[in-house]
Amino acid sequence: MQNQQQRQIRGLALSQQMRLSLDLLHMDGARLRRRLRLEAARNPCLDLVETPEALTARQALAAQIGLLRLTRDEADLARALVHCLDERGWLADPLPEIAGWLAVPAARIEALLPVLQGLDPPGIFARDLAECLRLQLRARGRLDPMIERLLQRLDLAASGDLAAIRAHCGCDAEDAAGMLADLRALSPFPLSEDMTPPMAPELELTADGRVLPLDAPAPTLRAGAGAAGQAALARALIAGCEARGASLLRIASALAEAQADWLRGQGALRALTMAQLAGRLGLATSTVSRAVAGVAMRTPRGTVLLRQLLRIPASPRNPDLSRGEAQEALRRLIADWPAGQRISDAALAQRLAGQGIALSRRTVAKYRAEMGLAARGRR
Repeated sequence: MQNQQQRQIRGLALSQQMRLSLDLLHMDGARLRRRLRLEAARNPCLDLVETPEALTARQALAAQIGLLRLTRDEADLARALVHCLDERGWLADPLPEIAGWLAVPAARIEALLPVLQGLDPPGIFARDLAECLRLQLRARGRLDPMIERLLQRLDLAASGDLAAIRAHCGCDAEDAAGMLADLRALSPFPLSEDMTPPMAPELELTADGRVLPLDAPAPTLRAGAGAAGQAALARALIAGCEARGASLLRIASALAEAQADWLRGQGALRALTMAQLAGRLGLATSTVSRAVAGVAMRTPRGTVLLRQLLRIPASPRNPDLSRGEAQEALRRLIADWPAGQRISDAALAQRLAGQGIALSRRTVAKYRAEMGLAARGRR
């Protein structure tokens, strides 16, 4: 019986580690932190260090949940959802994904949300910015049909365009100014007034070209706690985080080497597809795709997404030439075109071919239109 149990535990750990490694690799740092926060809250074998401010805010929410008239299952689900909130206090991840983490139907979360969205601070448990502001306006007694219409066009509020707000909402200048003032008095991140940006970099490219990890979530195993199955899950999570970190470093280092000139501000991005990068590293393209999704790196050029460092070639005939390099060559060619001489897409394509850049006339026309350069057949 003991041998059978040991085999079951080993099998559980192996299958969970494989699934978790793939699952965690697809997450950016913020989402990974939410997942680990949830797992640490319900697994006594797992430790996760958090800032005192984050703990205090979530403990206050948990205390409020204890005062609600909920069934035991509803209260357990509500407390679990507290650990799924991002740093702003939003349920930013898709509800079906959260439901998968919690092993409950998404409909149960949907049914509980109106109750949780009534907690303090107002705006908590929103799923997007418009809902966050709507909840705060309702709490202040400022939600009306006119400002509801404005919440559908938050871009107008962000620009402060009173004329556009008046036209969209069908109101006068005084009402437009009043609604704008109401929105600007709200907080987009009710859980923390000192919110970390959602796209905070996880990696750093040093001046000497090395890629180093920044503040990555690092769960640890708590010895002597929990059951065997919980310990196996905790080990699988830790191993998954370590595998994710190693993959990110390897992929980011290869990208930094390939795009070193651009990252130092000394050239254009080179053509490099996801499949080419995967081939160089001996990885599956899907693994690279998961790893670069939503991950940012601090560089001498500023914070960039890893996906920005991948560039599709300008054409199959120019596998080593990126779209940006081809456009820059076209820009220089047009700038140097003799004054008064007729310019056409066909002539531009011919001149580019003389430089070893093979583009069709149609591609030249498309690039010119994107760059806002001279119209076809004219200068």
